[in-house]
Formats: sequence, C-alpha cells, structure tokens
Amino acid sequence: MGQSGADNRKGSITRNISYNTIITVVKYVTEAVCMMYISRKLQPTVNGKVDYATSVVNYFTMFALLGMPVYAIRCCARVRDDREKLTKVFSELFTMGVILSAVVGAVLAGLCFTVNPFRSNRALMLILGSAIVWNAIGCEWLYKGLERYRYLMLVSLITRVTALVLIVLMVRSPEDMLLYAWLLIAPVAVSSVCNFILLRREVAFPCRPSWNAAHLKPLLIFFAMSCMTTIYVNLDIVMLGAMRGDYETGLYGLVSKGKILLVFFGGVLWAAVLPQATEAWSKGEKQRFRDISHRSVQLIATVNFALLAFSFVYAKECVLAMGGASYLEATDAFRIMILSVAPIGLSNVLGGLVMIPSGREKRLLQAEIAGAVLNFALNLYVIPRYSIEGAATTTVLAEVLVWLLCFWFDRREIHFSIREMMPSLRTVLAVALAAVPTYFIPLPDSSVFLRLAIAAVIYFGSYAVIGLVIGEPVIREVVGKIFRRR
Repeated sequence: MGQSGADNRKGSITRNISYNTIITVVKYVTEAVCMMYISRKLQPTVNGKVDYATSVVNYFTMFALLGMPVYAIRCCARVRDDREKLTKVFSELFTMGVILSAVVGAVLAGLCFTVNPFRSNRALMLILGSAIVWNAIGCEWLYKGLERYRYLMLVSLITRVTALVLIVLMVRSPEDMLLYAWLLIAPVAVSSVCNFILLRREVAFPCRPSWNAAHLKPLLIFFAMSCMTTIYVNLDIVMLGAMRGDYETGLYGLVSKGKILLVFFGGVLWAAVLPQATEAWSKGEKQRFRDISHRSVQLIATVNFALLAFSFVYAKECVLAMGGASYLEATDAFRIMILSVAPIGLSNVLGGLVMIPSGREKRLLQAEIAGAVLNFALNLYVIPRYSIEGAATTTVLAEVLVWLLCFWFDRREIHFSIREMMPSLRTVLAVALAAVPTYFIPLPDSSVFLRLAIAAVIYFGSYAVIGLVIGEPVIREVVGKIFRRR
C-alpha cells in the first residue's frame, strides 16, 4: 500500500509537471512569437508605452491579489479531500479577493481620470487594468490547489493561441496599440469566465460570502512577498521610463521579456510540485520533502546552466529574433541580464518549494526585501550613467542576493551546500563541448530564425549525446526513465 501511494504521488507530480510545462510553454511561446511580431509593428517608442503601462498596472494588480495566488493554493491543497471544508475556505478567500479587487480597481479608475501620467494614458491603463476584475472571478488558485492542471492546460492552449492569431491578423501599426492591449487581456478574461462557470464542479457554489480575519496575517506576508517580487521585476522599467525615456524603456522591455522566457522552467517546476511539497510537509514526511527539494534544485541548476550558456553565445541572434535590428543596442544588456537566470531558478525552488510549504514565508519575504532594496539603491546610481546595461547588472546582483539569503535560511531543512547547487563538472564539460560544433558547422545568413533554430538543434543535440557519453547525471536519469518505460 505504501509503495502504491508513493508511486501515485510520483505519477501525480509527473503529470502536474507535464501539464504545467505545457501551460507555461504555451504561455511563453505565444508571448515570444507575439513579442517578435509586436516589436516590429509597434517599434521601441510605442512598445515602451505599453511596457510602462503594464508595469504600473502590475503594481495595482499586486495590491488586488494581496498574495492570494500562492497562499490560496496552499490552503486548498490542505483541505482538498473534504468538500465541505474546501467550500468554506474557498468562500472566505473568494470574498476577500472580490472586495480587494473592487477597491483597487476603483482607485485605478479614479487615478486614470484625475492624475497625470495616468490620465494621458487613460485608455491603455484601463484596458490593461481590467485584469484586476478577471483575476478576482477566475479563482485559478482553486484549480491549482486541486491539481486540475489538465483543465488549465486546455483553457490556456485555446485562449492564448486564439489571441495570438488575432494579434497577428489585426495589429499592423503603432496606431493599433489599444487593439493590441485588448487582445492581450482577452485570454485572461475568457479563461476567468470559464473558471467561474465551472466552480460548482469543485465547491458548493454559489456559496455564501464569508469573512475570516485569520487569513489576513498570512495573506499580508504573501502580499509583502509579492510586493517585493513585483517591485524588483518592474522597478528597472519604471525607473528607466522616468530617467531615460520611452526608447530605452522599450529596449530594456525586450531584454526583460527575454529573461522571463529563459526562466520559465523554474516557475513550471515549483508551481507543479508545490501541492505535493505542501502535502509532504503537512504530513510530517520530511525525507520525502527533502527528496523533492534536492531533485528540483539539481534539475533547475542543470537546465538553466545549459540555457544560459546557449543564450550568451547567441545573444545577438536572440535579440534579432525577438525584436529585429532596431533592438540590437540591447544585445549587451541581454548578455548581462541572462546571467540572472541561474540564481532566479535556484531561489524559485528554495523559496517556492521549501519555505512556502514549511510555513516560513517571512524568511522568503526578508530575502525579497533585501533584493528589492539593493536593486533600487543601485539603480539610482547606475541607470543615469549606464542606462540599460546598468539596470541589467543591478538585476543580476539583486537576484544573487535573494538566492544566497534563501539558501542561508533553508540550510537546516535541505541539508546541502552551495557546491551541491552548482552544475556538476560533467554538466559544465557537456555544455562547453556542445558549443564546439556550432563554430564549425556553417549557419545560413538568410534568416535569423533558421540560424538560431539550427544552432539550437546542434547545440542541445550535442549536449544530450555528450552528456550521455560522459555520464551527466540529469541526462542519464532522463534517458534511463525513457528506456525503462519502454
């Protein structure tokens, strides 16, 4: 029975990661294609306006959510086997979410009609700000807490692909900026409506509004964490917009989106495994909890190192593919920024899979506060002097600090050293040797997309073969599982 339960849990984790990988791949692939298309159609200045408005709206969205997504996933995961308790927890969290969204939405709308620069960008701000309403009724946290990743995958696939097709067909010039904003919001709106309609399948709905003040303290901790994350994710763009103007903000916006594409795997992993890690901790299964943490860190370290190395070598091609020749000035900033991929992946696991399930959100908050403060302080000095390259450098330093603090706080729970969080020597050797064939095989000059695709196939194909030959741990494990299944 015990072995069967363990196998079921492993299967559940595998399914969660698979579905969540598809969700995130769809999200980032559609965003990447959209970015490459829109960057050329809107050009840096108009793109900078959209990026600036998005960053500002993100702060309001953060206040409306009040740390709800992660906290609510944990709450629902703990009571998912008891429908009555689940309905009670859901009604309490849903009530708080609706009230908060109504208040924050009203404040944003008021500012859009009374205060500059909100008033000068009123239409754009209001369109993007409607995400506050959709997030409130969507309750995606309930479906994640119940591990309904297959359903979320299907909704994400349909809505995002449809929106991308409409963007390509309808957005043609900088004058289509507002239409682009509507189409950006459309997937969130449609998926939220679907989630709301299907709530009765998961809980007794409609349920009576219920207020439970006991949720406020942990929610405020998660909110503060969300504040810190949102601040240092959006701070560079906001400060660049204020200090350097729309053009450089547009360049840096492309760099930031490129970094987000590269770190998606870490987000996939911790979001998919969070319910299982929470369950293991709540049941006192410490060894299982540590096994999940160790395997996640090793996987993240290996995957992110390979992605970082490839992107660093082909930074120019990546920038050309993402935005075109008008964004080539961002190449150096992109090379600097992608160095943050490694610490971001590790801190995602240490914070998301160790601190949150074990109820030590305050420690994660402290790490994120330190990162945000360092980022802000350094930006004040480097952005006026070094522009987007300086902003990218401060982001890397802030992410390294967050990772080191997360490790320090987690060291007693996970029982491994910083050295064990680094890629193995076999991984480093495989990555270094994989880059060699790309220098000797001629790549076509006609298309940057074709050139990048061929380079990726050669690089990652060589990495897989070399890693298998020299016994790289992660590749050997993945290949071994494939053959065992057969």
